[in-house]
Amino acid sequence: MITMAQKVYIAMYDHKHGTDMSAHTTYDGAFKANVAIARESLPDWCDWVGGASDTAEYDNFTDEELLECWGEITGYTEFFKVEDLELHKETKEIGEVCSESR
Repeated sequence: MITMAQKVYIAMYDHKHGTDMSAHTTYDGAFKANVAIARESLPDWCDWVGGASDTAEYDNFTDEELLECWGEITGYTEFFKVEDLELHKETKEIGEVCSESR
């Protein structure tokens, strides 16, 4: 029997209603999924905090800077992270299948 391991990256978005998760084959894919959520909801947070949908303060933030500051932006009520997990898959050699059935 051969065991193959592959990584999967879990994008996690913690908020007051729970945690949203999605699985990705690359770290970059998971990171970009989190960035998309942050950029999409940023105007709502600017409304809540500053009373206007002015996101100009954050326009020059890199994706990394935006996610690093997300706790501060949301009053530490929302967080993003990416976790990597090993995905294991067992494969059997051709002869093993026949010998097990005997």
